[in-house]
Amino acid sequence: MLISVALYVSLFMAIFLFAYAFWEGIRIADSEEKVNGGTFILTLTSAFIFSGMTYLL
Repeated sequence: MLISVALYVSLFMAIFLFAYAFWEGIRIADSEEKVNGGTFILTLTSAFIFSGMTYLL
């Protein structure tokens, strides 16, 4: 029971973080001024970590 909850939470977080990183990438690409890419890097890295946890569960 607890493992299936962890699987669904990590799957949801991976999908959410990939979508957020995609949206952040579009926002960065559309910007004219200097941007801070820390949010993009952090969300993309976290998305890969959560997708790895989904694979392992």
